[in-house]
Amino acid sequence: MGRGMRLRETAAQMRASSAALARWEIEAGRRILSSRRRLLLLCAVSLPAFLFVATSSAWPESFTADVATLGGAKALMPAHVDTGMFLGSILVGLIAGLITGVIGAGGGYILTPALMSFGVRGIMAVGTDQFHLFAKAIMGTAIHRKLGNVNWRLAVWFVVGSFAGVTAGGSVNRAIFQYSPALSDAVISLVYVVVLGILGFYAVADWLRARHSDDAAGAAATTRFALRLQRLPLRPRIRFDEDIVEGGRSIAVYPVVLCGLVVGFVASIMGVGGGFLTFPMFVYGLGVSTFTTVGTDILQIIFTTAYSSIFQYAVYGFVFYSVAIGMLLGSLTGVQIGALVTTRVKGSQIRAFFALTILAGFVNRLCALPKRLDDLGYVSVPDAATDVIETAGTVVFFVIIGVFALWILTVFFRRVVRERRAEPADASGGRLIAPRKLALGLGLLAAFVVLLVLMLAPLSHGENLLVMADELFNARAKLSANAFSRARSEATAWLGTGVDLDVTPRDAAGAERMLRVVAGHAESRPTADGRVRVTGDLGRLAEAAIADAAMLYRDPDVRADAGHPGVGAAQAVHSWWLVFNGLSRRYVQEGRAAEAAFTRLVSTKVLEPSYNFRAVTVEDPDESTIHLVVLLAFYIAYTILFGLAIMYLFEGLGIGARRGGEKLEH
Repeated sequence: MGRGMRLRETAAQMRASSAALARWEIEAGRRILSSRRRLLLLCAVSLPAFLFVATSSAWPESFTADVATLGGAKALMPAHVDTGMFLGSILVGLIAGLITGVIGAGGGYILTPALMSFGVRGIMAVGTDQFHLFAKAIMGTAIHRKLGNVNWRLAVWFVVGSFAGVTAGGSVNRAIFQYSPALSDAVISLVYVVVLGILGFYAVADWLRARHSDDAAGAAATTRFALRLQRLPLRPRIRFDEDIVEGGRSIAVYPVVLCGLVVGFVASIMGVGGGFLTFPMFVYGLGVSTFTTVGTDILQIIFTTAYSSIFQYAVYGFVFYSVAIGMLLGSLTGVQIGALVTTRVKGSQIRAFFALTILAGFVNRLCALPKRLDDLGYVSVPDAATDVIETAGTVVFFVIIGVFALWILTVFFRRVVRERRAEPADASGGRLIAPRKLALGLGLLAAFVVLLVLMLAPLSHGENLLVMADELFNARAKLSANAFSRARSEATAWLGTGVDLDVTPRDAAGAERMLRVVAGHAESRPTADGRVRVTGDLGRLAEAAIADAAMLYRDPDVRADAGHPGVGAAQAVHSWWLVFNGLSRRYVQEGRAAEAAFTRLVSTKVLEPSYNFRAVTVEDPDESTIHLVVLLAFYIAYTILFGLAIMYLFEGLGIGARRGGEKLEH
């Protein structure tokens, strides 16, 4: 009985907390909806998104790349954006922004599954999502600081723990990816299935209870566990909520650091901000008010996701820069509209769609798992079946979040029409409240539009800034995929091990190339059925294959040496890949684990990266780092410029956030 009572109290507290997330937006929403001028302003703010779509679609060649790869979806390879993917990132960002504005969540649980559905590798989806989140959180923190909701002491100690958690989580993610890209995608998908499954079914249960409950959102009272934690006589301590409780509350730093450790680890694995964990930990575990929790959480997201996305992912090339730019533009626009809808819909409707979007992400990743597990060899499912299952999950996901986004837009515009008919006069009497801020906002918006056009203009060799940025990150990814030293070291242990294998080239020309490549390193001869029999020493074959791969890795334009007459370096590596991929399969079938592991290393960590990254030029490390810093600085400036334009435009019309007023936990 006591447990059931506590569950009902927790559900009531969560409903109250959800309301608190959107309370600060209510006044702004009401003012906008009642003003024709402010509605026109909102349309002006949305203009860059449409301009971006129109401009990018005029240059499809800037975002396309047709580069053949070895290993398929399971291989280490560069990331190339096409027009469809880029425009899709804007759309997904817009949808995530709309949903974020309504339900108060960060949208990470939407963006990562969406990017993976577009074909982005799991680790890049995680890095890109966090890269997008830290920039967006900058403007959220600015708003909450105006409201006095940010506690710097809580944030600092939380970040101390989160940095450790992020380092551990990012290291685990990268290690899994370097071991097997297919395993990385499977693990990330599985984590999403578990986490979103638990959250989704709880959200549905909470919504069903709320429908049949007459209880209003009760007080977000401090839990008994939090009170006990606050009473622990440990130092140093943190004081918070001075403006809510007389004398404030205090707690030792150690529980805060531990919370940061857990949130940082999970966030870096999933590519989210971690708010869905931070909120219950702070409110129910530490006894922090919802106001302070929301503001402080957004502040810590800046540092946590910035450190994670830059030092755990970006420096290794696992960030899709152009996609992050598109998502950010869409989300910064969508969140403005979504925030207004919270003032005009029932809380039960918001909770229902929140539960559905969580379950949509759950279904998306659950349906992706069979294909990932089949790629790993853990299950055997026909390709047609896995494709159908994955497609079904993708369709269900985008239908649900798309319907929610359309519902938000419909509610918004319907309410606009109704309120304009009911209140035709501007609440401000037709006079601008702060013309200087309005002029500043318009100026910043104009500057942003100019920057947007310049960003898409050809700068060097017909490439725009986004294409050049993606090439830089691909170069970093190429560097992180280098396993030549390890392969050379292991090759010496296999000298004297015999090899006898029939290899199947693609065609007669491929067979001829293979004979030329293998000549001098092993015996090779064509067979009656069009295959090539390779007989020789495994260690010597590996050394020759690694040497050719290293040649192609260093210089994509190089041709093979005199030992391979008439065979280009890429063609030579392709021939070696057929040999070692065939050997790996043979050893797996024969149960020779050591031989299988070594040949898989040569195939997947040497031959595939050198071939797949052949069109990517590796820059000088110092110069590459400078370029990376410049891109990061530009990205932050890009975000702040657009965010400040919106903020000053709204404040110019008297609808910006203001500090003051009584804060009540209800």
